[in-house]
Amino acid sequence: MNGIVDMSPRATARITGAFYLLTVLAGLIAEVFISDRLVVSGDAEATAANILSHEPLFRLGFMVYLIEMAAQITMTVLLYGLLKPVSRRIALLSMTLGLVGCTIKTLSRLFYYAPLLALGGASYLRALAKSGQDLRHRGQTCRRSTSTRGPI
Repeated sequence: MNGIVDMSPRATARITGAFYLLTVLAGLIAEVFISDRLVVSGDAEATAANILSHEPLFRLGFMVYLIEMAAQITMTVLLYGLLKPVSRRIALLSMTLGLVGCTIKTLSRLFYYAPLLALGGASYLRALAKSGQDLRHRGQTCRRSTSTRGPI
């Protein structure tokens, strides 16, 4: 037996529909009930404070986004199996575009997690901040020295 391959199209369609529903629900939960509570539009400082003070909720949002992506990838592959008897080329095109979209969306979800890494206060970030301050100081010194010379 090959598991899903041996299932009837009706059973496969029901499972695909369940994964579609899971994708939609996970996306709604992550976006409406988690992210919207943490992000303050137009106020990066308040958003950063919310992320730091509600870190477990932020991590839960990331996990729900990953569950959403796993469900969407599974749904895309199952949908290919359902559409393949109708038209193999169109089913393959649909799966390819779906998986490319899932890949892009998954990579963009890594940017969702990035603020937690940046706000975490790791030692390498402190070193980068110090070097950034040094560069700003050098830039200000350089601007002062060139502005006193006058026109060239």
